[in-house]
Amino acid sequence: MERPIFQPIGTPVEELDTPALVVDLDLMDKNIETLHAVFRRSSVKVRPHVSVHQCPQIAHRQLSAGGTVEGISVSTLGEAEVFSNAGFNDVLVASQIVTAPKIRRLCALARANKIAVAVDNAGNVTQLSEAAQTSGVTLGVLVEIDAGLGRCGVSPGAEALELAQAVQGSSGLRFDGLMAIPPVVSPDSGSQGAAQPAGTAAQARDQLQPVVDTRDLIERAGMQVSVVSVGGTHNYDVASELKGITEVQAGSYPLMDYHYCQCRPEFSPAARVLASVVSRPTGQSAVVDAGHKATGPDRGIAVLDGVPGAQAVRFSAEHGVLSLESDPSPHIQRGDKTWLVPYDLGLCFNQYDYVRAVKGGVLEGFWPIAGRGRLD
Repeated sequence: MERPIFQPIGTPVEELDTPALVVDLDLMDKNIETLHAVFRRSSVKVRPHVSVHQCPQIAHRQLSAGGTVEGISVSTLGEAEVFSNAGFNDVLVASQIVTAPKIRRLCALARANKIAVAVDNAGNVTQLSEAAQTSGVTLGVLVEIDAGLGRCGVSPGAEALELAQAVQGSSGLRFDGLMAIPPVVSPDSGSQGAAQPAGTAAQARDQLQPVVDTRDLIERAGMQVSVVSVGGTHNYDVASELKGITEVQAGSYPLMDYHYCQCRPEFSPAARVLASVVSRPTGQSAVVDAGHKATGPDRGIAVLDGVPGAQAVRFSAEHGVLSLESDPSPHIQRGDKTWLVPYDLGLCFNQYDYVRAVKGGVLEGFWPIAGRGRLD
């Protein structure tokens, strides 16, 4: 567990001990306003997906910005429990819950909260129905459709209709609608092992249209589809205008990272890792005290920010090596501070127990990353 040195509120950011995960509140609030302004004007609303930051304080800021369904989505049951305890009582668990102990925990949450969960097979529907009846609760259910991510979900069309009918006919369950998470629209996602990029707004619409068509198919069969929930930050503008979509599970937009900033440049990287230079082994290199353990060993290494002519080239567990082309920055000395933009925040936040919240260049608070490690 991280044991941070709690420096006084008002400490200049450059004086924070390192490595430190820092959120610039001014940039974060600007990012939140940029996206939420779109949904305040739209009939489609945003359901913040909080698994990237896992921080209740950030989630409260998101819901306070308006344009939301007044609820959140999470990736794991453990996260749902954390955020329920933090006062969030409308939670979508955007994954399948299939083991008996977890289903009992899901039902326990539903006693005091509005809980929905994704399904993609009839056997799981039976499990959920039996447990809900035993517990005396009603679980909301979204049929997940594979929109090209190649992960969970049934095929759009007849297969989704059949599963929706199974949910509709199951006691203890409430068929709420459909859910789909399309691949990220990113110019470089293919090269990093992620799903291939959608590339254009037209292609993003093509990813979502089968989900909307499935909604129409189910409604023609006489069932009400109240919710069509899709991800995410990468296609929020397209989804906000597509008839038939009701909500967008956007997660990365408050904080962003290098990966997402390539496809959504209207947002700024508000979360960065502050590191200290610990060595200058050559005139063309420097070493900082932040490696994979500080930035997250996900799709790529972090990107150096604010040092012209320099770049991060190699990370190990606790160190990052910077390349300085012909020593363009001779002022970089041992003890100096540098900023690293995580390539992907998915694992970076999970490395820390706290985020340092900074406003106007000074420390405003330590915010617990309460969902850290709650993979259960």
